Amino acid sequence: MFTKTRDILAVCEEDIFCGVNTVSNISQAGDLEKKHLPIITAPKKVRKGEYFDVTIEVGKLLQHPSEPGHYIMFIELYSGDTYLARLELTPQTTSPIMKVRVALDHDHGKLRAFERCNLHGTWEYDTDIEVTE
Repeated sequence: MFTKTRDILAVCEEDIFCGVNTVSNISQAGDLEKKHLPIITAPKKVRKGEYFDVTIEVGKLLQHPSEPGHYIMFIELYSGDTYLARLELTPQTTSPIMKVRVALDHDHGKLRAFERCNLHGTWEYDTDIEVTE
């Protein structure tokens, strides 16, 4: 079952449009969660100031539709709370995979990916990354 990343009122607990959705245990994720998690592929350790590749794929665990009535609108990448990149998508002609090359000057915290589904709201996934000298 999905959970919220922010403290919210009990009335919002089952409302996927209220807040940001995330999954606390990926091995117990249901089909809805598997279709929406923006899975990040990136090194666990990078050198300060050196570029590295990051791939974010929505639907890696279970394919997400890309049709006019149901599609991924955008994918965003952050390092902690620092914005790094955004990819806008359209239905039918795009696949929700973002590949970007970034560099970090210092450790901001986890790499965080967000995606917005036109029907099922915003979803987040994160992964650890260490920035070394």
